[in-house]
Amino acid sequence: MTQIFKAGYGSAAAPTAQEIVPGLQVRILRDAAVLMNTGPEVFYVRAASAGFSIWTSLKQLLESIRPALNLRYLRHHLHFGETATHATAWRDVFQLVPNAALSLNAGGCSWRFEPWSQARCGNTSFDHPAVLLKQAIPDSASTVVLELSGGTDSTAIAHALSGRHDVLAITWADPLFPGSCDVEHAKRVAGKLGFEHRVATLSPGGLFEVPAQFEPDRPSVSLFMMAERDRLVRDAIDGRTDAIVVNGHGGDHIFLDPPSPVPMLDLLFHARFREALRYYRTLVEFHGGGVLAPLRYRRVGRGIGRSSLSLTPGKRLHRRLIQQACYENAIWSRLGPQYRLVHPFTCPAMLNYALSIAPHEHVGQGQSRLPFRTAMNDYHQTEDFSRISKGHLTGAFQRAIQLKEEILAALLERGIGAKHKMYRVEDMQRALRAAALGSTEIHPQLMNALSLELFMQHWSRLSGVARWQIDS
Repeated sequence: MTQIFKAGYGSAAAPTAQEIVPGLQVRILRDAAVLMNTGPEVFYVRAASAGFSIWTSLKQLLESIRPALNLRYLRHHLHFGETATHATAWRDVFQLVPNAALSLNAGGCSWRFEPWSQARCGNTSFDHPAVLLKQAIPDSASTVVLELSGGTDSTAIAHALSGRHDVLAITWADPLFPGSCDVEHAKRVAGKLGFEHRVATLSPGGLFEVPAQFEPDRPSVSLFMMAERDRLVRDAIDGRTDAIVVNGHGGDHIFLDPPSPVPMLDLLFHARFREALRYYRTLVEFHGGGVLAPLRYRRVGRGIGRSSLSLTPGKRLHRRLIQQACYENAIWSRLGPQYRLVHPFTCPAMLNYALSIAPHEHVGQGQSRLPFRTAMNDYHQTEDFSRISKGHLTGAFQRAIQLKEEILAALLERGIGAKHKMYRVEDMQRALRAAALGSTEIHPQLMNALSLELFMQHWSRLSGVARWQIDS
């Protein structure tokens, strides 16, 4: 049943939460309704002045109601990219991910999502992170596909899987740099642990596509790799229905990597001025491009979560980035793939371990996750957890833009963003042309604009409505 519940709030008081369907609880108060998702599914809430309705299928909700676009949210996306929030691309349609709560009242909608509070809340003692990762991976599946990038996070998960004989490790490779150092490191780790290993070269022609069965509720640059990644995973599991796919997505968020100038503010607040200056010099070397280059990243995490005054902005940013990682894992894993995805780094116990590390304590050594790397090397008696430079597949995206430049330019020229003057078409097309010519940096706003237009094109196909009519 698609539309599973209707309610008019404000007329009665029922302070006790009631489960209306498995995993979904509601508490109707005198002037508000509180919805709590305690299960594994994602629900969508359509709020209106007369009440609200809850749906299990976003596609069927949109086909039934056809709400207007949430232009304010989409403009925010163009500036900041992915944002962890209850809002979606459609006005008055909100998302309720697992372990989140929505409060609806006449004044609007508020959201609470703190996944680290699910376990060991307030506990200052933790198991070793290697143990936490191992506990987060189910041991019942007959086949495990490990997305082994060669970085710290996937290497840690590879060691957590050691001793199993059902592991297939896959490394995505840029076709222009198939032998990069992170790919070679992944090969070495897989061989050392006795895993079957494959290098899957991404096809640039498969980028900028979205699988037909996916139902995203907002734009995201994560959409760009969805079809290609889904194809490669399906090839690996070869039709098996009991396989799980494990990756380290979220690890960089929970350990505040890559280096950001925000933790430097914590150093200043703790009167560690020399360390703050030394760390800023490290940032300049990391980001390149001169002394002011790190300031381009000062807005990292902005727009994620609720704003509040804090004397420890690094810790505040830390929680916001954790929300972002957990949101992405919660929603992208449920868009339509037929296999089960597991993200060990965003299990509650691991989040609490990461939050126990003050963001300013180790940035002076040039890496905020130094305690984790040290702990893992000591536990496994190895040097596998040294810093590995990763290519991030920029070359594959540049080649994809070269192959599809005319199509992408037309999307930008005739898209929703141009129609509502969210960006200057000539600026976006200039950035597109620079990327097609091999610019070393693809402009972030171009990527956000392309994700918006790709998102709208995908939903026009799903709904059978012309893209320029989708918001009418």
